[in-house]
Amino acid sequence: MSSHFLLAAGAEIPNPDAHSQSGDAVLPTFGSTVADAFSLLATSTAEDAVRRVRKLESKADPEVLHKLRVAFRRLRSLWWAYGPLLDRKDARFRCGEFKSLANAAGKTRDWDVLKDLLDADPSTKHSIKPLIELIDERRADALSFSRRTIGNAGVERVLEQACTGARTQLESRARGLVLVEFAEDRVSVAEKALKKRVKRAASQSGSDYAALHEVRIGGKKLRYLLEFFSPVLDGGHRAVIERLTSVQDELGRLNDLVTSEALLREYMFQLGEPCLVEEAIGYLHDQKGYHMGKAQEILRAQW
Repeated sequence: MSSHFLLAAGAEIPNPDAHSQSGDAVLPTFGSTVADAFSLLATSTAEDAVRRVRKLESKADPEVLHKLRVAFRRLRSLWWAYGPLLDRKDARFRCGEFKSLANAAGKTRDWDVLKDLLDADPSTKHSIKPLIELIDERRADALSFSRRTIGNAGVERVLEQACTGARTQLESRARGLVLVEFAEDRVSVAEKALKKRVKRAASQSGSDYAALHEVRIGGKKLRYLLEFFSPVLDGGHRAVIERLTSVQDELGRLNDLVTSEALLREYMFQLGEPCLVEEAIGYLHDQKGYHMGKAQEILRAQW
């Protein structure tokens, strides 16, 4: 991403390895306009994604892939937040690009998660060691795919065009809007949508993973918005972030189990160890049932 673009957006370059609740984004202040706030958030998040892409070229660390996927998810949430002020067709196209790039990183990340889950169970660690080795081979193939897909996508160009185009639209469409009011309104919309999803999921008597997954998606969106706009929101939103964190942790574990089980079923014959695969699937399936029940308990208790 060009330095000219960064300077024009007025963004400070964040340290991608420094931990912060807001995902290393440069946050807006009360003095920011609605358009300026977008530029600060979009530019810093896009820069973080570009850094992860460059690291991916030389480093296959699971954390690089995870943070790269998170960066693209955060960009999708930011485009959703500003959706009413953006061209609908263009915003849908940009979000589609971000999703495709996140999925490309996820191809490798899913194998990392599967391996971590199986390694975490001491009772099966020795017996499924041959399966772990086969998973490592598949992970290497997936990494080649992720690197090739992301490398050929021209991520830096894609993100610069997306940020510049959105900023141009906002310069006219966001004129006269007050950032505090805009942020509160968008957070309120996301919170109401999440509450509906939580009510639906908590009322289920059986195992409805789809409803819990919708809660996870809605929760991530709301949490990202609260983090983006935290300097201009009232302090009451901090409690919401804390509640979201505990719920999201459990839903995240559940999602990892569901994704890993599906991955093993998809590659059962390619892996070539049907008995070991069946054993691993059984373990993941049992864990999935436990965490599904636990997630519903947390939702009923906290929401």
